Amino acid sequence: MEPVEAALARRWPVVLRAERVALRPVTHQDAPFVRAVLSDPEVRALLGGPVSEARIEARQREYPTTPGVWAVAPAAGGEAIGLVSITADSRSAGRAEISYQLLSSAWGRGLGREAVGAAVDWWAAEVPDGGPLVAVTQERNAASRRLLESLGMTVLDTLLEYGERQCLYTPGSEDTALRWARLFQACTDEVERRRGAEARATAAGRALPEALSALTPKQMARLCPVRHGAYGRICARPTDHAPDLHLGRAPDGAWIAWLTSCEAVKADLPNGTPGTASRTQN
Repeated sequence: MEPVEAALARRWPVVLRAERVALRPVTHQDAPFVRAVLSDPEVRALLGGPVSEARIEARQREYPTTPGVWAVAPAAGGEAIGLVSITADSRSAGRAEISYQLLSSAWGRGLGREAVGAAVDWWAAEVPDGGPLVAVTQERNAASRRLLESLGMTVLDTLLEYGERQCLYTPGSEDTALRWARLFQACTDEVERRRGAEARATAAGRALPEALSALTPKQMARLCPVRHGAYGRICARPTDHAPDLHLGRAPDGAWIAWLTSCEAVKADLPNGTPGTASRTQN
């Protein structure tokens, strides 16, 4: 999966167009607008309040050079009316977050929906390896939640941030589900490889055979049956080993370790026979 920042940088700059709005990269000439939208108490009422002067000045400098930050303007031309951004989500590595804010003069006409929808559609179509996309909004921000739900986004989770309950939305498409699956698998692989390296460094780990794939059937029969051969994994520990940390090799030869219950798997095997593929999952 390509990192979010790299995926954006490779495709930037990008101009998006909807029926009534256009999204273009922010420029230094937009500095007065950036100040206006970030300091407006009404716009920022459910976004943590107006931004500090120091942060406004930082945003004025950063936005024009940050891939993924658009100014929203009328399609026919004119001054900017909002901001939409897709950036790396600080809560979870490998995930992108879309954020948006429009001047109150642009509220109530569906312009925000068009702008956010254009960005969501672009991410899904043009950045297939950029990771799943989320949007976070306060639970009590009814207008923002209606906007996201009108785009087919669904609540994936709720969380507490800045003293307020937040809803985490994601597009409800099969493509997004695949992206979540890839992210989960990447995180799982990272954890299992770290566990494997740590377990391999122990005295017991160093005593294990290097070439597990070359074991004889008799030797294989003595090994733990957990995920025996599933995904190319063989637990190199004895059948009755404890604790429930299984150490083996990935198809690429790296040492990995995964967690399941030995007893649960034995109960799932015919007559407790070792060497049978397990249905137990992480």
